[in-house]
Amino acid sequence: MLRNFHLAALLKQHGQIQLLHIPLHQALQDSLAEIWGQQLHNFTDGIEEIDFNAGYQPEIHERFRLSEFELPAPLNGVDSTNTEHHEPISQHEDAMGSIKAIVAFCRDGRGKELVLFQNFTRSHVIQPGRFLFFQNNTYESIQRPGFSLDSKLSAVYDAKDKKLLFHNFRITNTFLPLADFYEEASEEAIRQLLKHKLLAPEDTEALAVSANQWFRKRFAMLKDSGILNKYSASQIKTRSKGHDVDIHISRGKIVFPAEKQAAKKLLQFLNEEIYRGPITDTLYETNSKREAD
Repeated sequence: MLRNFHLAALLKQHGQIQLLHIPLHQALQDSLAEIWGQQLHNFTDGIEEIDFNAGYQPEIHERFRLSEFELPAPLNGVDSTNTEHHEPISQHEDAMGSIKAIVAFCRDGRGKELVLFQNFTRSHVIQPGRFLFFQNNTYESIQRPGFSLDSKLSAVYDAKDKKLLFHNFRITNTFLPLADFYEEASEEAIRQLLKHKLLAPEDTEALAVSANQWFRKRFAMLKDSGILNKYSASQIKTRSKGHDVDIHISRGKIVFPAEKQAAKKLLQFLNEEIYRGPITDTLYETNSKREAD
């Protein structure tokens, strides 16, 4: 069983990342340590570690590996001995919809410090009056918002070796910054992407020629995601509400702005980097579009 087990929620609001402690009763803490320990075993036992390759879709028994990976603030420097020092999530119940991941700080049986990640979507939030629980021979609802946990891990970080293991880039990139490890799209690849039937670029040449490294990586991610092949322009626009992005449609196509800030926000939204799963509201395997288990 995992030792010194503590849970936290990783939130992203208005571009800011925040880590909040999830206080647990001792009995529940022990129970979750056992459950997450089994999930860790399922995630790491008998798997093959392979160096991350953006163009490769790992098999079910494979895990991408990133060596010398530094956790971003505010995760950097946090471990199982100091997680409790963070503010409790009970003081930020209105922000539960902004949770990107549930994080466990713990030690394995050998005393190795680990950070375990479960993906989190808005569907995990439990609102009062929407869920019924059987208690004392009758059904009741909760009085305050809560959330459910996932049944498997999305990523595992070895703090000592600074090694990150994950299976799906698109999922993990919603709560950890992995874009820097993604290959860049060439000018020609950007031109080809902007010719997509769902896009109406204001200035293809300017977007392709002036694209810096950040834009080249996001164009490559968008191409690989398959989002433009699955949703119509109107569906994407509908799902953009509340995500700080202004999408314009012309003749059934999304206008891709030439202005850099507007183009950046559109790319962030299409790559689901603003909030987790704003278009799909579920998580899919990259390229194959197979719903994640």
